Amino acid sequence: MGDYDHAAVITYARERLSALGVSAEGGNLANAAAVGITQFVWRNGPIEDAHAGARGRRNKLHDGVMFARNTWVYHQALEAVNSPKQYALLRFEKRILDRELVWPGTSGTLTQFGYGALGEIKKHAKKSTDYLMYLQKTFPREEFLLLAAFQGFGASDHFGMPAWEPRVRAAMDRLHGRDPGFVERLGTDYKIDFSEILKQAPAVVHDDLPEVERALLHAPYELGAEALDWFAWNPVLDPDV
Repeated sequence: MGDYDHAAVITYARERLSALGVSAEGGNLANAAAVGITQFVWRNGPIEDAHAGARGRRNKLHDGVMFARNTWVYHQALEAVNSPKQYALLRFEKRILDRELVWPGTSGTLTQFGYGALGEIKKHAKKSTDYLMYLQKTFPREEFLLLAAFQGFGASDHFGMPAWEPRVRAAMDRLHGRDPGFVERLGTDYKIDFSEILKQAPAVVHDDLPEVERALLHAPYELGAEALDWFAWNPVLDPDV
């Protein structure tokens, strides 16, 4: 994790993030850092193996559960990087490793969802958090945030990044029937009938699109894992369709 030139990474991260619409001046560098921390400490670790069924089991860790969990962890990471309190990252680590806390948006805990990999999950999170604490102690705040954000460049259009809001707005147009070109592309390019996708949509999509939009923009886990699973597998949120 530390086998690279931090100065070079800081320069690269600043340039790359600027191209993505992220900067200290823009006030969203902490958000990008929270995305990076979520990816680094939580998402890109043993929990992904459990999600993918690397041990022959998925522990009910479907895409909707991961969607809910990742967006909740992001909020915990954002709180930690914005906290003036010492050891905020340790409190973040303790919270995401709480084995009995019911994951918001789901009905399960880390003990259930991480069964078979709990030791590895803990080891990965602690090692990653220790490294982030080293960076936080070693570098000025802006440079620390750049280095933290660097860990999440693969999630440049995920929740918490500037590209997320346009994705959600586009999805709302599609769900409101204001994007006939999307429906046509699904049918011609992908041989998918959008009306069939809508039939499987959770009740909230049919009953309260303003609430769907609010939650997707601010706290997706509030929609619940089952609703998020629908968004995860269909192309409504896909900017490339």
